[in-house]
Amino acid sequence: MRSIQSRLNVNFVVVTLILFMLFWFGQSWFLRQMAYDFVASRLTSDAYTVLRSVEMDIGSGWRVNVDNTSSVYQQPMSGHYFQVAVDEKWFFSRSLWDGRIPHDEGQDIGQENIRLIEQNNKPTLVYSKTFMKQGREIQVVLAEDISSIEESLSQLGWLAAGLGLAGLIILLTLQIYIIRHGLQSLKEVKGDITRLKTGKIRQLSTVTTAEVEPLVTEINYLVQNMELRLQRSRNAVGNLAHAAKTPLTVIDRHVDTLLEAEVVQGKDIQEQSARLREMIERELTRARIAGAALPGQRIYIEEELEKLVRTLKAIYREKALSFRIDVTASTYFPGERDDLVELLGNLLDNASKWAQGQIHIVAEMDENCLMLVVEDDGPGVPEAERARLMNRGERLDESTTGHGLGMSIISEIVSQYQGRFVLGASEELGGLSVEVMLPRQADIELPD
Repeated sequence: MRSIQSRLNVNFVVVTLILFMLFWFGQSWFLRQMAYDFVASRLTSDAYTVLRSVEMDIGSGWRVNVDNTSSVYQQPMSGHYFQVAVDEKWFFSRSLWDGRIPHDEGQDIGQENIRLIEQNNKPTLVYSKTFMKQGREIQVVLAEDISSIEESLSQLGWLAAGLGLAGLIILLTLQIYIIRHGLQSLKEVKGDITRLKTGKIRQLSTVTTAEVEPLVTEINYLVQNMELRLQRSRNAVGNLAHAAKTPLTVIDRHVDTLLEAEVVQGKDIQEQSARLREMIERELTRARIAGAALPGQRIYIEEELEKLVRTLKAIYREKALSFRIDVTASTYFPGERDDLVELLGNLLDNASKWAQGQIHIVAEMDENCLMLVVEDDGPGVPEAERARLMNRGERLDESTTGHGLGMSIISEIVSQYQGRFVLGASEELGGLSVEVMLPRQADIELPD
């Protein structure tokens, strides 16, 4: 169970059921023992009454004077019985109806002279004790049917179970309400994080819950820190590239001197210097394209494409590139602006370097994913060579800077967002077609 509320509810139900079962068994045992004590007390009192009714008749010997006993013992199968033994001669109450009380068996219930037996398939408490009267041992045995008491206790137990179940449901309902109310601040934070991710807000809203407030504060701090670090990183790259241009210029002048002197190593140094200058120019272009980092902002594709197209037209003005953009105003990128600019910048930069004059850009978005397609009218890439472009720094044509680091960077960004990146041939323009699909939410299966 990943839900806090589910865990709390399950633990609450388990603990409550355990406590209720303990209470249920405890109260059942207590009430039963209290009923047994009451019956035992009455049997003890009746035993002395029966003992007084045992008398010596001069004419017929020992007998039980039933007139001195309770009338309940004279009613057949009344549930109240006695039997008396004098000189091994037994006298039985009329209520026994020629039956006998098995007084030497049964279950001890913790009461002196009291045992629990089954009489006529009914639970019965039996009292048995031997007395001395007029020098004779007289054994008095009394029994009382307690089936009505057991039935009442059973009904009371079921009533308690029903009331306990109802109480459990009420308490569980109250707990669910209390937990939901208590976790409301976490749900608000979750909603703010979703809005932060989609770009509707820049920071999480302030919460009043003491336990959640540190979490919100730390997340806001991390967002701000990430923005500052990313901006510093991009500025550092731009500054480094600018700073490296001056030493390269000096190196190029010395290379020209070496070439004029026909030094053999001058050509090799010139080639390495040219490659280094290309890399610096590339980083400067990326820094100009990326601009400021704005995490937590909804990034609309159309706005960013317009900025990128203006920049690339200026960079490749000698080609007079024509960009055709098919994108709706509501299409946005499900991530950070820097990632989008990095992705589009590399896609369009590669297309601009290889295109003859036309580039077609399509951006479509549905409930599940965002699809970007960039096509150019360049020479394209043979199907057998496309896999090589995924390798970082790999270029199929060393004479032209393009389809190298850019493709590997695109692949890394797409992998980061769990998307898909496919190279193909443009049916419309005849050059390379790059299709990128990015899921709008995690764990969404992209269509084929």
